[in-house]
Amino acid sequence: MSILTQGTHLHLQSDLEKLGERLIRFGQALKSPDTTVGQLDVLASSCGINFKLRVVAESSPETD
Repeated sequence: MSILTQGTHLHLQSDLEKLGERLIRFGQALKSPDTTVGQLDVLASSCGINFKLRVVAESSPETD
């Protein structure tokens, strides 16, 4: 692996590393049952992800 020494390449590498860190935090938050939807939305936005959540009521069989 080569080390990039030019200013723009180094800056780009740093931005990609930061994005990777944010994606890891988002993934960890998705796994945690304590994470709120609001927190997920903020973390997703920081990664450039448009986070949408749809809730559907579960139906139970009717008994007559």
